[in-house]
Order: sequence, then structure tokens, then C-alpha cells
Amino acid sequence: MTTQEFNFEDKIARIALLLGFLSLGIGGIFGITQLMARTPYAPKFIDSSTYYTILTGHGVLMALIWTTFFIVAFSNYVMTRELRIRLSRNLLGGGVLLALLGTVIAAIAIFTGNAAVLYTFYPPMTAHPAFYIGAAMLIIGTWLIAFAYFKAYLDWRKSNPGMETPIGSMGILATWIVWLEATPPLAFMVLKNLVPMSLLGTSVDVIESRLYFWFFGHPLVYFWLIPAVTFWYFVLPKITGVEVFSKKMSKVAYILFILVSTPVGVHHQFVDPGITNFAKFIHTLFTFAVATPSLLTGFNVLATLERAGRKRGGKGLLGWLRPLPWNNPAFAAAVLSFILFGFGGMSGVINASFVLNYVVHNTTWIVGHFHLTVGSAATLTFIAASYLLVPTLFGKEVLFKRLNTAQPYLWFIGMAIFSFSLHVVGVLGVPRRTFDVSYGGAAPSVWAPLLLAALVGGIIFATSGAIFVISMLTTILRGTTIAPEKASEIKQLFAGYTLGAMGRLDNLKIWITIALILIAFAYSIPFYDLYTRGLSPSPPVTPEGLKLG
Repeated sequence: MTTQEFNFEDKIARIALLLGFLSLGIGGIFGITQLMARTPYAPKFIDSSTYYTILTGHGVLMALIWTTFFIVAFSNYVMTRELRIRLSRNLLGGGVLLALLGTVIAAIAIFTGNAAVLYTFYPPMTAHPAFYIGAAMLIIGTWLIAFAYFKAYLDWRKSNPGMETPIGSMGILATWIVWLEATPPLAFMVLKNLVPMSLLGTSVDVIESRLYFWFFGHPLVYFWLIPAVTFWYFVLPKITGVEVFSKKMSKVAYILFILVSTPVGVHHQFVDPGITNFAKFIHTLFTFAVATPSLLTGFNVLATLERAGRKRGGKGLLGWLRPLPWNNPAFAAAVLSFILFGFGGMSGVINASFVLNYVVHNTTWIVGHFHLTVGSAATLTFIAASYLLVPTLFGKEVLFKRLNTAQPYLWFIGMAIFSFSLHVVGVLGVPRRTFDVSYGGAAPSVWAPLLLAALVGGIIFATSGAIFVISMLTTILRGTTIAPEKASEIKQLFAGYTLGAMGRLDNLKIWITIALILIAFAYSIPFYDLYTRGLSPSPPVTPEGLKLG
């Protein structure tokens, strides 16, 4: 197939990228605004009445909208180019339209101040019905998009019955498999509990709703992460002129993500009453298990980079690092995100530890941790991919090359300062989410310098983000048309590998079946305890007080 035959898929990818960049820009402004609001001695641009609206907007735009629409664009390009197959126009177009409409409806509720319930939207806090209805529409829209990818894969498999699944497409499929494992319980909870609570003022059981949310909430991390890992396995080696160290190890990592990304959510609920210690223990084991594919990825990517460095003439123990293309922003952003992900994984293991979690739960430690995951491993890798996707999808030469060369390093430096400071001050007890952390002047004096350091780091990486968003939008609007040879060079980075015979690792039916069994086992325990004990509904609460039905 020729590139022109993917016009519809590329059009959808361009729309998704634009929506993603706008979400990243607005969400970043919200993020730095709320960070300044809770930092001692920093100027305040919002008060307590708008802080939680801004924080909700930041979380939803960054964790759901930016990531989802970017992943759609990335999935479109990888699947069509690697499998050389079209995607269903009805499924893809209908799904994006429904997701976009849901996003707009939910965003209106947030921006008008009627959904200050944060990204987690825990009941009994309640928002305007539009927020929940919009969220449900977004999720259902993504299901249609996912079905478009699975249909394309099944069509490709029929035409290539004995051929192994390409490594890039397998990463995309793993991404959307995890998404489909995790999102049905969230949609069920929204429609069963939250929409009636908002519309009719009905009472809801808090623990039940939190179980359903975290059924989704932690696998969401891997919905962000697996596309980043796919880029590390699929594109990063080609930037450096080598193949990935081990395709088999890459596929094993994908499979492990499919198997154990979902039955882990209860580790977010260690402090919740009503969930037995046995259920928490089971989810702890699965959480430690999900660290395994991350460790495999760490070894595989490092071995690939060493192979590339030595191919370029690197000698000695660490001499292979110097010849790597550190002035290429796509390479630098991907590798620096990989380094930050390593530190995020370390703090994540602590979060999953039954006893240590009690120390860091709901402190700024958690904020530092997830800014190393979604804020770095995912977002900085998505930035790396954007430096390649924007030229090839829009046919424009990326502007501000010197600034873009510095951009990943600014992000890395700023995020390191920001995250380290929040980890340390979190151990010292600073709460997350709270607007005023001064406690009327009673807060320990050691908090202030660390919070100010976090603000400095936040400003640095927010500046990096602004450089990126402005560069991408300006390139799309005013960039010069890219030279044909340069376009061919970039497109070659997304070309597939030479494929061998299909093996057991390529049989996704087996791994999906095992994953469903593991999920059923892990979640049957807390849900059985919950429903046999009986629910304890609580009336909904708005910022103004009780909302009685």
C-alpha cells in the first residue's frame, strides 16, 4: 500500500495530535498555577474556591485527554505502516467523534467550576452530571477505536497466518488490551453510581466506588507506559542504527504487562477500611510482579543502547555512551524519559509495599512518583515521538531546532529537582491535594525550602513543556514543507522488522485468557467481601454541603 492510501487514518492522527498538544498546554498551565498556589512565599493566582477546579482540570487533561489522544495518533501510524493495512473508518471515525464529544462535555463541566472532584472523582463528592456523562462517552469512544485496531490485526492475521506479530504492532495491541481490561468497571461504576448520584442525589457506597475506580486507575499507568515502551523497542533502536537487543524479551514484557497490569488496584487502598488484609496482600503480590516487565525493559533498552554506542566506536566500560546522538531531541527525550522512569519504578515499589505505603500515602511523595511515570516515562517519550510524527504526518520541518535540542534536558533537570523535592518533603508529611499546607503557620519550617525547590523544578520543566507545545503548534501552522528525502528518512524509522514464523508469544488469545482469569481471581476476593457484608451508602456532597435526594 502507498502512504496516500492511509489518508483517513493520518487525518484522524493529525486531529488527535492537535487535541493532545492543546490538552498538554492547557493542563501544564493549570499545573504550574496550582503548584504556585500551594508553595510558601510564591505568588498566588487562584484562591481556595478555584484551586480544586484547576487541580481537576490539570489531572483530567494530562492523565486522560493528552495521553489518550496522543496514543490514538501513535497507534494509527504504527499499525498502518507496520501491518500495511487500513483501519475501519466507521469504528475509528465514530470512536474519535464520540471521545471528542465526551471530552468537550466533561471539559465544560470542569471549566465552569461544576466538577471540582479531582481526577479520581471519589464519591460522595459529586459533580455536574455532564462530567460523568462526558467521561463515559470518552471511554466508550475509545472502545470503538480499540476495536478498529483489533479488527485490523485480525484481518492482517488472516492474510499472514504463520507470521509473527511485528514488535511495534504487538505493543499497540498490548496497550489497548490493558485498556479494555481496565475500563469496563469504570464505565459501569460511572453509570451505576455516579450519574444517578449526580442527577438524583442518590446515595452511594464509597468503598464500592473506589474499588471500581482503582480497578481502572492503576492499569491506566500501563496504558500510558506501554506505548512509551513500544517507542523504546520499535523506534529508538532505529534512531541509533541497530535492532532491539532481544525481540523475544520485548514480547515477554508486553505479555507480562497484559497479564498483571490490572489485578493490582487495591494497593492504592491499603488505608481503606472494609477491604481485608488478604485481598490487599494478593494485590501486593501482583504489584511486585508487574515490576518484572519493567526490569526486563530496563535491561533490554540499555543493552540496545550499548550495542548502538559500540557500533559507533564507543570503547571501555561506559565509553559507548558518548557516541550516541544526544543532540537529537527525539533520542534525548526518549532516553532521558527512560532514566526518569527507572527512578519512578523505585518509588513505585515503595508505594506497593504494605507497610511503607502507610508512610507515603496521600503525601507529595505520590505526586513526585507519578510525575516520573506519566509526567516523564510517558509524556517525555510522547514528546520524543512527536518530533518524528509531526514532520511525517503534517509534512512540516520542525521549527526552533536549538530550543528543541535543549528541551528534553530542561525537562529532565526540572523534573529531577521537582520530583526529588516532593519525595523528600512527602516523607516529612506534606499532604497532596490540599490547598493550604501551612496549617495556619504551624507547619514544620523544613517544609518551605523543599516546596520552594519543587516549584523551581516545576518552573524549569514547565518551561520545557511550553517550548515543546509552542514549537509543535507553530510548526503545524507555519512550518516549511519538509524535503522529500528528509520525509523518507523519518518514515523509515517507523518501518517494520523482517518477520519470522509465529510462535507462542504471538498467540494473544492465550495471554488474554490467562489475564482474565488472574483479574477474576484478584478482584473476586474484595468484591465478595464487600457484597456479602452489605453496602453502606453515603449521601452525595457538593462544595456547598449535602445534596439530598
